Amino acid sequence: MSRYIGPKLRKKQKFGLAPMSASIRRQQVKPRRKSDYAARLEEKQKLKFIYGVMERQMKRYVREVFEHRGDLPVELLQTLESRLDNIVFRLGLSKTRGGARQLVNHGHILVDGKKVDIPSYILKSGQTVSANAKLLKKPAFLTDMENNRQAGVMFGHLLYDNHGGKFLGQPAAGDLPQEVDVAKVLEFYRQMV
Repeated sequence: MSRYIGPKLRKKQKFGLAPMSASIRRQQVKPRRKSDYAARLEEKQKLKFIYGVMERQMKRYVREVFEHRGDLPVELLQTLESRLDNIVFRLGLSKTRGGARQLVNHGHILVDGKKVDIPSYILKSGQTVSANAKLLKKPAFLTDMENNRQAGVMFGHLLYDNHGGKFLGQPAAGDLPQEVDVAKVLEFYRQMV
């Protein structure tokens, strides 16, 4: 299994996700005009970077979405938001999606009381997500979790509790992130298929 391990700040700056004060070396350059293909490619790369998904997984998710007849951009984002590593991040158990992925990989996360160590596990409605007892004994983890929850945004498709939370169902269109133009991503893959 592979993932991106390069410089994350540089990627964030490239996609416009980093604040301008994040780096003093960032130069104010006039952006060049991009072709339609380049714009679609950049949106696809941005979506993959945000969720930490590699190309093969993204193609699989897009293929599944194309089989449905609903609102395709919303369905793709709902699928990505339903991944276990993303739900761990949204519940405030980790500060970043990468940290959430590591918690899942190391077996610290329980789904319905059973250890699940697959970050791409898609949660179903009503499933509970919690940290295991060993992790809950660490005071550093508990303070980090409390700080993450205070700093983060509460989502309507999650029910929060002391040790984790419950996945109530697919997030509404208003709860989905708006920083990526998912229609361009789907257009990119439609031309590839």
